[in-house]
Amino acid sequence: MPVELIFFAVDTATVTLAALIGLRLVVAHPREASGQLAGLIGLAIIAHVILGRHEYGPWMAPAYRIDVGAWRPFLNVMRNAGPGLFMLLAHRLFTDRRRFPGVLLALFALQLFLEEPVQAFLPAGAELPRLVGEITPTVLQALFAGLAVFWIVESWRHDLVEARRRARLVLAVILGLNAVATSVLLRVVIPPDTVANYQAHAALGVLNLATLAALAFVFLRPDALDRLLPAGPRARAVLPAEGRDVQALAELERLMQAGAYAEAGLSLKALAGRVGLPEYRLRRLIHQELGFRNFNAFLHHYRIAEACRQLRDPALRRTPILTIALTVGYASVNTFNRGFRHVMGVSPSEYRAATDPPAELPLTGT
Repeated sequence: MPVELIFFAVDTATVTLAALIGLRLVVAHPREASGQLAGLIGLAIIAHVILGRHEYGPWMAPAYRIDVGAWRPFLNVMRNAGPGLFMLLAHRLFTDRRRFPGVLLALFALQLFLEEPVQAFLPAGAELPRLVGEITPTVLQALFAGLAVFWIVESWRHDLVEARRRARLVLAVILGLNAVATSVLLRVVIPPDTVANYQAHAALGVLNLATLAALAFVFLRPDALDRLLPAGPRARAVLPAEGRDVQALAELERLMQAGAYAEAGLSLKALAGRVGLPEYRLRRLIHQELGFRNFNAFLHHYRIAEACRQLRDPALRRTPILTIALTVGYASVNTFNRGFRHVMGVSPSEYRAATDPPAELPLTGT
């Protein structure tokens, strides 16, 4: 079989899988931003393949070339949006932050503007300097991919959902490195318009296909995105009675009621040793029995509950909020304020000033 036919088959399979995964997530979660972002990433992959068939035409037989015509600007912007979209998806899935940093959105918009729209403001036949037209967008793409990988691995040890922990590894190692390689290798390191650049593009195409094939087993499942999203109310006792570790659960709750949550630097590993369980079993216990998807959210629950009790106590009306924050285990009042507002919907001072503040914590989707 000719090598060109093999590469064409690889590209065809890549487009097919990217379309299937993207459509599957968009259709299954039409109002969920993560599904829409995944669909856009699928479009970015498809645009990358199609433009490759157009731009590397001189090294292909005519039968394998694609003339994109007037669609080239759109496809170019879509292709180069991949790392930024990957960054947005990683932030959505793997962080507890509610608001995406505005400066990163501005940099993402700048990168896309430099990819193609800026050409409309240049005189006919003029080109941007390489520093502006190639190196700056490439550096921004590498920044976006790096931030995505950072967010993915940052709280990996605190993640209590096994499916999401495995997804973190896949996305960080394979997709992160692939995004950097595609941006840096093809745009800066290897000279464009050379056969070496085409060969690198073809090799990365094989890697893309392997990645998509692996992801297809995860994302084509009916509950794929549901298992990754950090959402959904807490629910106790989801295991059948015979599968529950009642003794370990009782010991865990005894420790937390005794104030273990307030200890500085308390880790999942340290808590597992005190409960008498391996770390993986405590992770499963907290997630499946208590409904928490993140260890920090588990600690926040107990800390905020105790903070609410102290804020409601008339005898502690004059106790500074900073003192209460430090007492329940927070290292700073800013961290405490953010965590309190995330759980209760109001600031600690607003909660204290309320005439009838709620005594019970809401189900926060942890």
